[in-house]
Amino acid sequence: MTEYQNEIATGKAAEMAGVNKETLRFYEKNGLLNPPPRTAAGYRLYSEKDIDRVKFIKNAQSLGFSLVEIKALLRIADGEMTSPEEVREVAKQKLATIDEQILQLEKLRSVLSGLVQKCESEGSICNCPIIESLSVGGKDD
Repeated sequence: MTEYQNEIATGKAAEMAGVNKETLRFYEKNGLLNPPPRTAAGYRLYSEKDIDRVKFIKNAQSLGFSLVEIKALLRIADGEMTSPEEVREVAKQKLATIDEQILQLEKLRSVLSGLVQKCESEGSICNCPIIESLSVGGKDD
């Protein structure tokens, strides 16, 4: 039995993977999904393995992985990266990215918290420190 024995048309494959048809083409164009075989009329045909791969990509995205990072994860899943050091390096890079994002979010939280405390509950919206800080030329630039 070949991989494409139970070939699935694009629309049905997209539905099964929880994406739209354009997403399948986008993943193919960006090297995340191998180009599927086509019918004589040029229609793409997907396998269950392709659908599982799309689900893997979507799951990785939901965990915050970028498409570049997902390519590395797919190389691991495909057996192209087999050394523990390579796998560990991908994980370390993601941790470093997460740590940087946490620092940025903590700074943002601090600034926004300070602005909320400055904001008076009553009064003119014209004097709102939150709006002023977001405006060009605001006093908290």
